[in-house]
Amino acid sequence: HIGGANVWSGFSLDEERGILFAPTGSAAYDFYGGKRKGSNLFANCLLALDANTGKRIWHFQFMHHDLWDKDLPAPPVLVTLNHNGKKIDAVAQTTKNGMVYVFERETGKPVFDIEEIPVDTVSELEGEKVWPTQPVPVKPAPFSRQTLTLDDINPYVHDSTRSRLYRNMLGYRFGNMFIPPGNTPSLIFPGYDGGGEWGGPAFDPATGILYVNANEMAWIMKMIENKPLEAKSETWLSAGQRLYTQHCTSCHGADRKGTGNNPTLISINSKYNTTALAELLTTGRRMMPAFQQLKAEEVQALASFILEQKQEQTNAFKNETAPLDSVNFVPYRLSGYNKFITPEGYPAIKPPWGTLNAINLNTGEFEWKIPLGEYAELKARGIPQTGTENYGGPVVTAGGLVFIAATRDNKFRAFHKATGKLLWEYTLPASGFATPAVYELNGKQYVVIACGGGKLGTKPGDAYVAFALP
Repeated sequence: HIGGANVWSGFSLDEERGILFAPTGSAAYDFYGGKRKGSNLFANCLLALDANTGKRIWHFQFMHHDLWDKDLPAPPVLVTLNHNGKKIDAVAQTTKNGMVYVFERETGKPVFDIEEIPVDTVSELEGEKVWPTQPVPVKPAPFSRQTLTLDDINPYVHDSTRSRLYRNMLGYRFGNMFIPPGNTPSLIFPGYDGGGEWGGPAFDPATGILYVNANEMAWIMKMIENKPLEAKSETWLSAGQRLYTQHCTSCHGADRKGTGNNPTLISINSKYNTTALAELLTTGRRMMPAFQQLKAEEVQALASFILEQKQEQTNAFKNETAPLDSVNFVPYRLSGYNKFITPEGYPAIKPPWGTLNAINLNTGEFEWKIPLGEYAELKARGIPQTGTENYGGPVVTAGGLVFIAATRDNKFRAFHKATGKLLWEYTLPASGFATPAVYELNGKQYVVIACGGGKLGTKPGDAYVAFALP
């Protein structure tokens, strides 16, 4: 009963039929469902709505009682297929678990069969009731790996590092996508960022081929007890520490060094003063949500802790600790967004770590699959192309090209749409974590990419780079 299920990734509209397709997010709280028992309709759903009235025509739920933050990451794609000799106007939805679900637009009937498979229902968390099945399409096959074994440890690290990763992995629960969250750490794979991500796929109407990129990064999931706070006298320092633990630790870490793709807060006082940080906390920015529920003194106390303001930290905290909200309080929370990586920062599992996939939606079969992105230092060691984590999607042109940036190596690439052969690449001023746009001006075709960088430890940028096509 806590909330969520917003359409954060965007809509798709069938103008001719007047059908709006809305992919919904997961229910809150993301990783504990003891206060939202049941399947949690209409979270994690594709809703087909009458665009004129808002009336629901049909829906499909991709994840029942989601406990892994596997909300739908991108708008679905409207496609027209030739399947078993029949022309079908369909809608295709990619997911963070690396699957493609294809439905007839008007009825929601699956083009390829979908099976409800049994999953583990044993939870370590009191009050949790895991849903016993999850829907998995028979076709197409997943476009990212969905299982892990000890044989999947990164083979390109030193033997001592490999032994350490092996020992660490023995302390985790791992193997499949649907391991219930618990106090004992588990490896979530595909990770929080896919599989498929917000860049979404591209579709070629001439061939019926869907092009989609994928991440292959395992993350460490661990739940910890969320203890109710006791009322006591506090300074701004102690109140700031408490508020940081409550609101900031899962993203920025207990040590403030950042977790996952979230930035470090160490030395942030060189960039922000109290006023600027207070504005950021109350308005949010990019991935960071707004914390408008915080009172003015709570913001000041939190700022004094984050900005290491020694004098302000001695102030007496006057706000009374709010009484426990029995409705919204959850007894467990995620310890942090932590990737399963080597000491050098590479994924702890064997490559590929990022891929580009071509899937024929007429047949449900793969046309090709290639690693996407590379590490120059690994290439110099003679290691085959590994792929990298990637954010941003592809575009496909009528001239037979698939353009994509998305990788951490600052490259913008063009591939042959039929074979996946690399035809061209260009080094951008910063990583292009975005989906390119193709446009025409004065009879000439162009492709443009936003080069924002900043993610995955890359340098930030603020350029748009456009290229003319021959």
